[in-house]
Amino acid sequence: MEDTKEQLKQLFDDSLKEIPSFKKKFYEGAFQALYNEHENFLETLSVMCDEEEEHLSDRMEELAGVIPEYAEEKLRAVTARNKRKNLTMDYNLCMAVYVIPLITYTTHSKKCDCNLFAERIIAIWNAKNVTGLKLSKSSFDAIRGGFKKGLCYITTAVCESRNLPDDCYELETLRKYRDGYLMQTEEGKRLVEEYYDIAPGIVMAVNMHRDASDIYEKIYQKYLVPCIQDAESGRNEECKERYINMVTELQNEYFM
Repeated sequence: MEDTKEQLKQLFDDSLKEIPSFKKKFYEGAFQALYNEHENFLETLSVMCDEEEEHLSDRMEELAGVIPEYAEEKLRAVTARNKRKNLTMDYNLCMAVYVIPLITYTTHSKKCDCNLFAERIIAIWNAKNVTGLKLSKSSFDAIRGGFKKGLCYITTAVCESRNLPDDCYELETLRKYRDGYLMQTEEGKRLVEEYYDIAPGIVMAVNMHRDASDIYEKIYQKYLVPCIQDAESGRNEECKERYINMVTELQNEYFM
């Protein structure tokens, strides 16, 4: 039992080191490297999880609290306010993009299900309010797929927050702008590629805030409405500069 607890703590520490690799070009490789490093433990954990049915045993309930308690203790030891602020986002991202996806990911020949265990870790993390940010369930496949949405990724998140469909006017307008203008030049293609790296992290960071819907509404009014107006009027360069400013400012505020 104690050995399992120490391995859970090590999984958190090793995952934390890979936060700089949360980019399109590096994420899959970093995730696979972490999985390979902890494969024996993760597969053993998946078998333990498979033994559970409708609820966790006392043993698994105790294990589910290990990482939240460990992270809380580590944060308490940090006294510098700025450093603590940066670490809170790193800790939440570490859980969302590596630890939880690793726990629910398995190559075991028997399909074992660690979802209940992962959900309990998330519930304890949020109940303890470890970082002051919200942790939600995530998976490797969903995160990897998110890197493919590119320039419209932030717009998609904003529109989803406003309950707008995927073919709404805002998304269709910016997709036409992306494909009809940006993707026609090498500079534009590079710009879109850069956002493949940045946008998913920004959206994930915003979603961790409890007032995420308010943040998305501000993004909509301050950035997206003017961007769409520029695109509609053929002010293509102005639209590009406005979108660049939006991503830069959001990155500095939520994802640095």
